[in-house]
Amino acid sequence: MNTNQFLILILLCLLAIIWIRQWARDRIQAEAAPKLKTPRPLKPKTAEDCPFCRAEKEKREDPQPKQPLKPWLEVKSPRGRKKTLSTQGHSCPNPTCTYFGIIDENIHALVGYGRHGKTDRIQDLRCQACGRKISVRWGTVLYRLKTSSTSVALILALMAEGVDVSALERVFGIREGTLRTWLTRAGLQAGKVHCHFFHHLVLHHLQLDELWTQVRQGSQVVWVWAVVEASSKLVPVLKLGPRTMDLAYSVVHDLCQILQPGCIPIFTSDGLKLYFYALTAHFGRWQFPEGARKPVWEISSSFLYAQLKKIHRRRRLVRVERHMLCGELEYLKDGLQALELSGKINTAFIERLNLTLRQGVSFLTRRTWGMAQSTPELEVSLDWWRAYYHFVRYHESLRVKLSHPQARKGRQTPRRYRRRTPAMAAGFTPHRWTVFELLSFPLP
Repeated sequence: MNTNQFLILILLCLLAIIWIRQWARDRIQAEAAPKLKTPRPLKPKTAEDCPFCRAEKEKREDPQPKQPLKPWLEVKSPRGRKKTLSTQGHSCPNPTCTYFGIIDENIHALVGYGRHGKTDRIQDLRCQACGRKISVRWGTVLYRLKTSSTSVALILALMAEGVDVSALERVFGIREGTLRTWLTRAGLQAGKVHCHFFHHLVLHHLQLDELWTQVRQGSQVVWVWAVVEASSKLVPVLKLGPRTMDLAYSVVHDLCQILQPGCIPIFTSDGLKLYFYALTAHFGRWQFPEGARKPVWEISSSFLYAQLKKIHRRRRLVRVERHMLCGELEYLKDGLQALELSGKINTAFIERLNLTLRQGVSFLTRRTWGMAQSTPELEVSLDWWRAYYHFVRYHESLRVKLSHPQARKGRQTPRRYRRRTPAMAAGFTPHRWTVFELLSFPLP
């Protein structure tokens, strides 16, 4: 045996020893490592677990039938000048008046009563039943504002497009406190508009998610809970609060108040377990099986819910897991394909909405110094952005192709598509609202 063969033999022996030691070490570690437990299946919750359902059940009383109110046209004399100004949507603000809070112009006693104002000519109204005089801007954002309504609408539109308040102060020369007051009033008006339109809706596919943010007061960390409809791009629920079970119940409970009775959409979300508990507590009913002494909570047979879990490692997406938690996967695919979707379990629409939120609300911009001062300030900003998103801003994915192209002025190409807002797609309004229409929309 020469020297080279001897060295090769020694090298092979060393490699064999190293492999044997490594194999023994791995076996010892495998035996010493604890056995992984299989995750327990999620147990559905019931309506008794939701605190909001319990509170609503306790307050529920049989409403007393109200006597029909006689229209003012049948009360007053038929003589006199006929009514020419439309007062639909306005109501008498006098609590002692018989027609207090009545917005139907065929019933209440409101008529035109001149105009006032220097920058804008504002219409006045008068209640013929009690003699109370009001402005058409009463109860809206523009009530008793000395600034021109055009400037107010422009500044609030820029806020809804993501421009910071401090930048608007430098450009327009208006105090920051005044701008924040306008934003607060616009947010309250937007909340009333949302409650006015969003009820008894038929929604087909809803996606849920939560967005992390922070407010300056006490360095508080809060989450923006959002729900979006895939077809019409409506945002029926937008809540702000901690990532807790109670808030998950609140989100789903508010969603059920908006849906039409008997409407059960298809749900998809991320891997947060709180959604499963909150959804199963609201989309089910008590039933008495044969031979049972107590009622059993059963989830509706048409309820479909799936989760998409994204596994990250060192801030990189490693894999994506799709789980069907309620219902059959085939039914979910058929339901999504009937809505002209891909049929796959995804959260693409709510993820895109999260980006739109961060672009439209300056307080949610990443790595910003202009955080919201408090949670209520962020809430009114979200309400105003949602109303602007629904009624004023066009959504490119909602455009529909025209049967016949419409000719335009000059050498412009004919219009082949009709652009729509989410409110137009849902049937709330036939046209796109201006910011002034949104700010001056009459509400009781």
